[in-house]
Amino acid sequence: MTEDRALTAAQRRVLDEVLGWGQDRPVVAPGLATDLRRTLARSMASGLPPAAAGGSPHRITAAALARTPGTGPPQGHDAATVRGLLLSTAVADDLAGSHEGEVGAVIERAVGELATARSGDPASPSSWWNAAGPAQREAIRDEVATICSDLREVWPPLDPHQVVVTVRPRRSVQVPGRVVLEARPLLVLDSPRRDDRARAVVLVARTGMPRPGEDRLLARITALVETLHAGRPPFRWGVLHVTDGRLEVEEFDADVLLAAAATAGARVGTVLADAPARRRGPGGAGRR
Repeated sequence: MTEDRALTAAQRRVLDEVLGWGQDRPVVAPGLATDLRRTLARSMASGLPPAAAGGSPHRITAAALARTPGTGPPQGHDAATVRGLLLSTAVADDLAGSHEGEVGAVIERAVGELATARSGDPASPSSWWNAAGPAQREAIRDEVATICSDLREVWPPLDPHQVVVTVRPRRSVQVPGRVVLEARPLLVLDSPRRDDRARAVVLVARTGMPRPGEDRLLARITALVETLHAGRPPFRWGVLHVTDGRLEVEEFDADVLLAAAATAGARVGTVLADAPARRRGPGGAGRR
């Protein structure tokens, strides 16, 4: 899975403990994806609000389903949220690119993406970034560059001939009730082999304060969406705590995925019912 380079001790631990290099992959029972869809449908059945029956499909993110009920999403952007977005983009691109090139160039590509995405939307992170002062933007750049450099000592370079690396893919699957579940993992690392075994690793990113319950559920629901998207589950999924390079992963377990499907389905109705109020916001002018 890695290119022919000398590896640090930390990189070897990631290979062994996270990527499972050289380990047997678990066999997946036929019909798991079908069972997951049925579990979602059963758990959603009693909780969908009447408004969900018609109209355009309702798009719900894995992050919304994993969030502790009642807390709501972060409102607006500040230095911490924009730093987290820039950090996730830069880290994913650098890990997928096997640490090729200078860290500064990786950061500038990520800045270019951040500064131009939805730049006309005043609620977008690009609007915050473009309005920030030069000193503040440079401080965030320096912090992100330091973290990327540190992660290069932890994360092994990947051989593109042995592993298929997908960076921040947008995964979406239609489920009953005109609902589309969406997830955007940081990385999906897969094997080119196709057989009856689970072979992918799916990682989500945490750039702020750890929230163990939410983080674990987010990784599981993201793995659920990936399973429904690909038709087969990952063999591992987990969270990369980007700031300190710490990885928390779980092994493939069909019962864990089924439980995640039941939890996600049960929360769909709450997220849908709460969405109009969040979009209206105070005085009717807010955004989700």
